[in-house]
Amino acid sequence: MQDTKSKLALELWSKLSKAHDIVRKSHIKQMSVHNLTAPQFHVLEVLKSSGPIPLKRISEELLVTGANITCVVDNLEKEDLVKRVPSKEDRRVINAELTDKGRQKLENIYPQYVENMKNITRVLSENEQQQLSVLLEKLNA
Repeated sequence: MQDTKSKLALELWSKLSKAHDIVRKSHIKQMSVHNLTAPQFHVLEVLKSSGPIPLKRISEELLVTGANITCVVDNLEKEDLVKRVPSKEDRRVINAELTDKGRQKLENIYPQYVENMKNITRVLSENEQQQLSVLLEKLNA
């Protein structure tokens, strides 16, 4: 027989997983319209906010393997959305950087992306969204 805390933890995990799946599926559907995978979009998003950064840092930011980021960046590079640039400080480091085409594509997609996220979270009040954000941040620590 499970104690109350165990039951609650399992229920929380179930609801968190389901909410994640709903958001992820909506996001995947939206990105496919723009011929991007969700990981490709997230790499573009990281580069937009961080500027040129090492591939290793992108993988750390997105919590994926270096091999995965290499593949994603390879595909973005084929589409001329990202380019690899050797670091000026350390020859061993390769940075990823948005191209003009990548920046423009992201600028076109981003407003729709934000609107989609607003639609998904509209069932929560602004206060509930802030509370959820704080609570999720605690789980991420």
